[in-house]
Amino acid sequence: MHTSSTPPRPAGRSGGRTVAAAEGLTKRYGRHVAVDDLSFEVPAGQVIGLLGPNGAGKTTAMKMLLGLVRPTAGSAHLLGTHLREPGFGHALRRTGALIEAPALYERLTARQNLQLQATALGLNIDATRIDELLELVDLVDRAGDRAGGYSLGMKQRLGIAVALIGDPALVILDEPANGLDPAGIVEIRHLLRRLPERGTTVLVSSHQLAEVEQASDSLLVLARGRLIASGTTDEILRGRESNTFTVRLEASEISAATAALAEEDIDIETFDEAIRVALPAHWSGRDLNGLLADRGVIASELRRDRINLEDAFLDMTANHGPKEELTHA
Repeated sequence: MHTSSTPPRPAGRSGGRTVAAAEGLTKRYGRHVAVDDLSFEVPAGQVIGLLGPNGAGKTTAMKMLLGLVRPTAGSAHLLGTHLREPGFGHALRRTGALIEAPALYERLTARQNLQLQATALGLNIDATRIDELLELVDLVDRAGDRAGGYSLGMKQRLGIAVALIGDPALVILDEPANGLDPAGIVEIRHLLRRLPERGTTVLVSSHQLAEVEQASDSLLVLARGRLIASGTTDEILRGRESNTFTVRLEASEISAATAALAEEDIDIETFDEAIRVALPAHWSGRDLNGLLADRGVIASELRRDRINLEDAFLDMTANHGPKEELTHA
């Protein structure tokens, strides 16, 4: 785990080339600090997940990268260009974005929305390119329908297609699965995984643990505007231990084990031939084994459970704000 404000850069698939970077980014609104000394890099050819509860500063950080919000302090680079350099506009044209909600013309069809966005960007694209994008986001069958009649998931997918119209080197997506049903969430995840194969790097924010973990090559974890961890899931979990154990027993010994642990006010879950035991912080697996052995209960297996990303996040952010805002749907 890296907890400094300037984490090591993860190795990208394209030799470590960086397509976006934040250096000490800070944004204050009066006394409220939305983003606090935030530094990170986005390597080319990856899906990078920006993870954090609502209010962690994810959207504000993305807006500063795109030049939509002026930083109070610090700087940002997009495709090698500083946001205050004259060439930043060119970098923006090579970057797609979906921030907060898709900006769609609801009285126009999906095809018309894409064509209008291409025209706004000064792009001369043909019907084949639009068909490719519609196929990518699985909207070919509804391409002639007005966007106002789309479901939320379809609007999100069309918003992503609009962000991709210029064949960007980088696409920045803010909560693209927000409000979707499970099937829609899975569709977005599969879409994100396909984008690097097409040469597009992805920076995607989310507060949905399972989805961002499965879709991303590495993670940036924010809480109250600060970077508190970065790296792959394994890197973030390394060095963190669960104090929950799974104990396999003979079926005839379950009752004795349960009674012994209940006397110590230890929480347990019971299965057919196993129990899951949540030990107090000062207990070890050796203590658990000794307690059971004293009651004549011999475990055939006693295994410490692997801590998951949700548990690690709640532990990391215990002093950084509300826990209940992060979900694992």
